[in-house]
Amino acid sequence: MKIDIILEPDLTPEEICDLGLLAESYGVHSVWTSNYFSHWDPFISLTHLAKESSEIKLGILAVSPFEMHPLKIANSLLTLNEISGGRAQVAVGAGEGNLTAMNLDTPKKIVLAVREALEIIIKACCDDLKEGYDGEIFSVSLPCDYGWAKQTKPIVYGTAYRHMMMRMEGRVADGVYIGATPPEVLDEAIENIHIGKGKRLDDNDQILINSFWAWHIKNNKEEAYRESRRELAWRARKLDKSLLEHYFSNEECEEITANFESFVDAYFDRSGNVKDIDIEIANKLCRVFTSTGDLSDLESEITRFKQFEKMGQTHLSLRLHDDPKDALNIIGKDVMPHFK
Repeated sequence: MKIDIILEPDLTPEEICDLGLLAESYGVHSVWTSNYFSHWDPFISLTHLAKESSEIKLGILAVSPFEMHPLKIANSLLTLNEISGGRAQVAVGAGEGNLTAMNLDTPKKIVLAVREALEIIIKACCDDLKEGYDGEIFSVSLPCDYGWAKQTKPIVYGTAYRHMMMRMEGRVADGVYIGATPPEVLDEAIENIHIGKGKRLDDNDQILINSFWAWHIKNNKEEAYRESRRELAWRARKLDKSLLEHYFSNEECEEITANFESFVDAYFDRSGNVKDIDIEIANKLCRVFTSTGDLSDLESEITRFKQFEKMGQTHLSLRLHDDPKDALNIIGKDVMPHFK
């Protein structure tokens, strides 16, 4: 299994380049930039690293076809791919926060729309849009010639939380990017991805399986838990009860879901203090759905990552937060030697 990192969206292109080069020196497979609604453009922000690095893959996570037409996603992706010498990749999904910020709607047939978007992007990457594309949601009405794109084609992931989307992306995309799913409940996701893969024209095609996993391992355990609690609103499909019930009693699940806005408040006030939630419950959420703790917890986290690998994940993306260089040094020195 290959280890990737995901960076915060507020890092400058220079900071991304510095972190990306450090990651490359440790043998990290990919660096992903986050696509948020009022931050640095993720494609442009990677161009500095693209020119300075030589091996590390460069990814954007995630772009919605409802905020950016799939043809324009393809243009940006292929441009970055040419600049980087064939190392670009993108994860395409339905989208959430960006759409809310721009007051954009999604169609009723979301799985169909994402499928059409993926097909357009992949066709562009294969220079197969000379006759356009006639979809129900997305179309390309003029012939498009991508003969200018000379590098090895970029990797196109689909992002998925639900099984229908996983099956579709297993059939259509180069890979499927799962959101924050612990190994104990990963079986169904892997199974549905492979159901989709079985419907490919060539079932021998490799399917990449990646997942978002939050990294909150620090020298200071108290600070690690504070940072982790701050981000809990966005874990476990926004604290979906269907995931919570595997680890918590029904009463605890009700307490967590009834106070979801308290988790949101803890994110926006940056305190890490989730009001109306017992701190032991909040800390257990951190341990179940993220890697949280100090250096004494590294061994158990590496064991968990090995479990991901054993179950069929090909990649694991560790999302860094505060002090990303310190986090990356821990990953590089203590995690990477186990995955080479």
